[in-house]
Amino acid sequence: MNSKRILSLVLCLLLSFSCVAFADEAVSGDQTGDKADITDLYETAADVLYMHGLFKGGSNGFDLTGDSTKAQAAIMVVRLIGAEDEVLNGSFSHPFKDVPVWASDYVGYLYQKGIDIAESDTALGTKNIDLDEFLVLIMQSLGYDGATVSSSADEVFDYAIQIGLLTESERAQLKVTEFDRGTMVYVAHKALNTRVAGTKATLFEQLKANGYIKSLPAPDNTIKYGKQDETATAVQKAAAADNSISNTIISKAKPNLGIRYRSGGKSPKTGFDCSGFVGYVMMQSGVWSSHPGSCDGVASKCTKVSMSSAQPGDIVFFKGTYRTSHTYSHVGIYLGNGQMIHASSSNGISIDKKDRKSVV
Repeated sequence: MNSKRILSLVLCLLLSFSCVAFADEAVSGDQTGDKADITDLYETAADVLYMHGLFKGGSNGFDLTGDSTKAQAAIMVVRLIGAEDEVLNGSFSHPFKDVPVWASDYVGYLYQKGIDIAESDTALGTKNIDLDEFLVLIMQSLGYDGATVSSSADEVFDYAIQIGLLTESERAQLKVTEFDRGTMVYVAHKALNTRVAGTKATLFEQLKANGYIKSLPAPDNTIKYGKQDETATAVQKAAAADNSISNTIISKAKPNLGIRYRSGGKSPKTGFDCSGFVGYVMMQSGVWSSHPGSCDGVASKCTKVSMSSAQPGDIVFFKGTYRTSHTYSHVGIYLGNGQMIHASSSNGISIDKKDRKSVV
């Protein structure tokens, strides 16, 4: 059967039944690895995970061709198993000295659950995660302990096949396919249809029973590829033209670098989302007396100016970085020299270029 036709059939099934395994033939065929077909499957898997609220994009949309560190993989797996709310509302320690602040509780959560892919007793490891390590991470998250980071590649694959996570044809395909974020998404999607150890339920069935599955609209190209409908629009704070106020705003913003992202977060203790961070900084700077809430709320306190007139301390707004009913979807504080400080969903409080294609 033609692989494109198989892909169309699989996509129809996915949309009809919310979550089903990819047809085995869709990743077999020519074992040299047809990159175009594999990429199509990765995007389909990303769409499905996104629609269920189990996967988010980063600074470059879904970025399925990028690499991921172990810390980033930990965040992805915590979301996949429906534990992110628990992590964001708790504190989870670990012995590793090299974990970024924004990933610390995620790594700690997995560590305390006995899920460990660290390179030593005190170091998680800052290199990019590889396929064997990610398979071990996924399988341990499902409650299977028959493979560890010290297992050989063949042992890891054998165990993945034994528990039903992968098939023999997928083993052959994945071994000749470059490992990237798309591969991780594909394996994560496969995990949804794998039974949780000690139960008769798949991960998807367990998540659904526990109320973790969401029904979001299908992602559009804005989310997938990081494109924006409009370029960023600078909106100047009423007092930001004053250099002393500008300096105060920036001095209050930068000490928060590295603090984790948290949806709805408005303080350094719990983490920030984008509007929460901007509102916090403006209040700490004495510019605002109350927090405006959403991006649109922040905009209501500002006076619009042209991008060419933007000064350090001004607020930069974005449209179309993800699907929303609000006017603005992201906001940050302009630092000058084409840079802004903002709350990124993938990196927490960080500094990026204001003119990049995507901020979320």
